[in-house]
Amino acid sequence: MSTFDHGELNIPGRLKNLDREIDRHLREQRKVNRQRAKEHTAAVRAARQAERDRPKFTAADLAGATHVRDQFGWHRVVRVNAKSVTVATPYSWTDRIDLARVLDAYPRAETTRTEEKESSDE
Repeated sequence: MSTFDHGELNIPGRLKNLDREIDRHLREQRKVNRQRAKEHTAAVRAARQAERDRPKFTAADLAGATHVRDQFGWHRVVRVNAKSVTVATPYSWTDRIDLARVLDAYPRAETTRTEEKESSDE
């Protein structure tokens, strides 16, 4: 009775199947990576478009503001200039923020209280 080793005869067939599975897996990974790259690109484009479409502040818009927000957070307004806003720092100096970098602004507190009193009197 002769011994027949099925393992040796089937190794080439197994390797072909493994190679096919690896190739299929790599194709799927490339497809997923391309899709993720497209989604990332679309998100970046949408963020850039939103930045272009957001309302830009002028010196007149910020004339009554007590606080402004930029990419680093909220700052107390010291003075509104023609092209920038001077803001207070916790140190002995002030910083300037260009009007193009201002993302949001708080109105002056006295204006808000006056408007509330006028609306309650009516």
